[in-house]
Amino acid sequence: MTTIISAILEKQVGEEIKIFLQKRSKPKVSPQYFGVWEIPAGGIDEYEDVHTALRREVQEECGLEIVEIIDDFRSDIQRPKPGEASFVFRPYLCQQVLETNGGLSWIGFVFRCRVEGEVTMNLEEATDPCWVTVSELSAMLEADGTQFFPLQLPVLQEYCIRSHSEG
Repeated sequence: MTTIISAILEKQVGEEIKIFLQKRSKPKVSPQYFGVWEIPAGGIDEYEDVHTALRREVQEECGLEIVEIIDDFRSDIQRPKPGEASFVFRPYLCQQVLETNGGLSWIGFVFRCRVEGEVTMNLEEATDPCWVTVSELSAMLEADGTQFFPLQLPVLQEYCIRSHSEG
């Protein structure tokens, strides 16, 4: 099982919060999901800090800079003995794939982030970047959930539910 991070990227545009979407373009990893909508995500390297992985993956996929991890919690790093280090953190959501059509087995952590910068896509990772409002995202999800990467479908649905209840 592969452990990953996913990033719900937000930016303020006038009075509205917009969410970043991109179309998946990873034919070697999961060709059956080529061209579906997704949010930036990627693997956590062995012994890599989850926050470092989050910032790295967002930068690699779409060139944006995370300026805030919303509702972030991270403890101090504990070093009980030489060569040992650990900490606790709280993601926005957790996610897991239970079954796929030939895809990979994933479990991961989702973070809500505010970003800045200009989108510069890594076309080997994703294409067609766009910013949508929560209402537009909700409509897309309701119209056809199959147009989204299955690992992230429940994440985005829950995000919309929480956003509507908060707003």
